[in-house]
Parts: sequence; structure tokens; C-alpha cells
Amino acid sequence: MAVISEVRSGNGRKIVLRFPEKGDLKELKRLYTTLSDRTMRYLRPYRFTEREVEVMLNRVDFRNVFSIVAEDDGRIAGEVRLITHETGSGEIGIVVHDDYQNQGIGQALLREMINLARKKKIRKLISFINEKNSTAMHVFTKEGFEMEKRFPPSMNLMGREESVVKLSLHLSSG
Repeated sequence: MAVISEVRSGNGRKIVLRFPEKGDLKELKRLYTTLSDRTMRYLRPYRFTEREVEVMLNRVDFRNVFSIVAEDDGRIAGEVRLITHETGSGEIGIVVHDDYQNQGIGQALLREMINLARKKKIRKLISFINEKNSTAMHVFTKEGFEMEKRFPPSMNLMGREESVVKLSLHLSSG
């Protein structure tokens, strides 16, 4: 197991941040398929399938697609994923299970992925977030992301007629 770091959650639990392994499939399926309707509202209009989660895990190649998971005593509490583009930028997204939200886990995952992106010489990170997702907005802006563009509800970007913002973080080349 390739441990990146350990953090304490808001409720004092030891959370291990690490790269995912093939043996994590069952836990990743649980993470994604048991998200509440409240959480799904900010992600997309349809639920994740077990097959889709399997495909997502298989896409992680650490060349173009990177992933870090947060583990709590064998249970995957969250994942941050980075998909790179040929332009030198990467799109980043975080999912934290309802049982672990608002405990600093998303912040820790994002911080580690930013560090990894710097090591991989990625110049710019972007994320598309439902503007009503105040928790995600807080997590990203706390790490220095700034609003680059606002998309009106009529564009239906995340499958819902709600405003979406594109946040970006420029990483230094040195």
C-alpha cells in the first residue's frame, strides 16, 4: 500500500491518504453507489453504477489519470481524481462519502492532489462545481482556486438547470 500521508478527520479518526489499488474495487463501488441524493445533486443527475466505478478505477494509469483515496480503517471515505489534458492542464474532482463530509477529508485530498500535480509539472488545475455546493466552493477556494467562468443555468452543464462555475488554480512551473 503506497501511503502518501495520514491526517486526522474532524472527529479525530486517523485517515490514510494513498493511491488506489485493484483490491479497492469493492470499497470504491460502495463509496460511489451509496452517496445520498443530497450529495448526488451536486455531482450529476443519475447515480453511479458498479460497472462504471470499475471502469473508472481501470482508467487510473498515473500518466493521464491520477487518483488518491482516503481510507478509514479499511473503508474508503473519499477520492480525488485528476484527468490531465495535452494542454498541460488537468481537471480535478473530489467525492467524499456522506458519512465523512465536513471533516477536512476533501481538503486533505485536494491538497495532496495539488502536490502531485506540481510534481507532474501540470501548469493549471480546473474544476467545474455546482455554484450551490458551498462546501466544495469553500474547499477549492481555500486552496487558492479562483472563479474563471460562470455558466448560467440554461447551459445545463451538469445535467441540471443550475449555475456551474469553472474554478482554476495556476501552478508555478518551479
